[in-house]
Amino acid sequence: MWPRLANLIKRLDYARYRRGINRALALHLRREARRDGLKLRKLSHRLEIEWCAREIHPWDRNKPQHERAALYSQQSLADTESAITRLFEALPQVDMIDVTVREHDSENVIMAGSVDRSAVGGDPGLSVGMRLWNYGITYHWDGYQFETLSPSGRAQEVVWQRADVMTAR
Repeated sequence: MWPRLANLIKRLDYARYRRGINRALALHLRREARRDGLKLRKLSHRLEIEWCAREIHPWDRNKPQHERAALYSQQSLADTESAITRLFEALPQVDMIDVTVREHDSENVIMAGSVDRSAVGGDPGLSVGMRLWNYGITYHWDGYQFETLSPSGRAQEVVWQRADVMTAR
C-alpha cells in the first residue's frame, strides 16, 4: 500500500509542478486582453552535480596497494550508478544530470558525463562499468585504478595529425 501512496504523491507533485508552469505561460491570468496563452512545446530540466568519491572501508586499508586501488575503483563505480539512479527517482522533473566525480583526496576528475533519464536502467546483465558507459559516463580504468580525466572532465583524445606526429587534445 505504501509504495502506491508514494507513487500517487509523486504524480500529484509532478502535476502541480506542470500546472504551475502552464499558469505562468497563460497570459490571460495577467490581465491580458487575449485569452490564448503561450503554448508549451518542450520542457527540460538539467541538474549539474559534483561529488568526491568516498574512501575504501577502514578494514581494507591494510591490503596491498593494487587491491586497495581495485576496491576503490569498484566502489566508486557502484556508488556513481546508485547515486544517478536515486537522483532520478528523487527528482522526477529532472531530465538530464551532468555528473562529475573527483578523487577523494585530490581535485582530479575520475568520472564525468551527461546522463539522460531514458538511458538509466539498462541491461542488468551488464557490469556496473558498462552500464555507466552506456549512460554516458566517461572514465578510464585499467582494471585496478582510475586514470585522471582532463580538467574539463573529458578524456584526453589522441588525434593523428600526420603519420609521424601524434598530439593529445
